[in-house]
Amino acid sequence: MADETVVVYDGNGKELHRTTYEQTADVTNDKSLRTKARAALAANATYLALATPTAAQNAAQVKRLTQECNALIRLALGALDTDDA
Repeated sequence: MADETVVVYDGNGKELHRTTYEQTADVTNDKSLRTKARAALAANATYLALATPTAAQNAAQVKRLTQECNALIRLALGALDTDDA
């Protein structure tokens, strides 16, 4: 588990309040999976931009898509015991 700090500012940017709390593994894994999902969008766009991908690139993409699907399924089911895809 990791600590997270939340800081609240007023309209002028002056710090009003700071709270640090321990983040649960579920929250940490949720954030990690969502970060990986954002990165997957870029990787998929790169693959789709290839005019004629090689057999190796196709095989790598299938593996990557399977991992991405597993991550999305974990998020949808709330199965956040790990961020492994």
